[in-house]
Amino acid sequence: NRILADKVEYPLHLGVTEAGTLYRGTVKSAIGIGSLLLDGIGDTVRVSLTDDPLKEVRAAKEILSSVGIQQYGPVLISCPTCGRTQVNLIDMAKEVEEKIKRFKKPIKVAVMGCAVNGPGEAREADFGIAGGVGGGLVFRKGKVIRSVPENELIDALMEEIEKFETEGEN
Repeated sequence: NRILADKVEYPLHLGVTEAGTLYRGTVKSAIGIGSLLLDGIGDTVRVSLTDDPLKEVRAAKEILSSVGIQQYGPVLISCPTCGRTQVNLIDMAKEVEEKIKRFKKPIKVAVMGCAVNGPGEAREADFGIAGGVGGGLVFRKGKVIRSVPENELIDALMEEIEKFETEGEN
């Protein structure tokens, strides 16, 4: 594809044939397709997985979003767990990822494990939460907008995103 892109003006289709099952095939496709897209090569993409074709579409959308070509709705960012994590971060991130699927605007949503570093580390996120002992922070663009009990963190985050989605708040 790199050689061909230098020699012709034709649209190029990108894909990794026989990439494999969901996990391995998505990783292979992300590397193969993503690296070419980052170099400005490619006009159409196809992710081929040994799985449900809808998962192929989702993987393709994630690749396009990750390389900055097209964002399809919200993107979740989250930190890895560490010694400062005071909440069940893994379950929280999964729950938030599922809940934000219904929103349409291309925003970044962060789920961070500690209130000490979370808002600063995720300051590029449009909205986020950072857990602490028994409670946590809801933040926007790195600025804390409220503190809530731990069991209300996700609901408070969804309220802020909902307000942004429906009212067009900037």
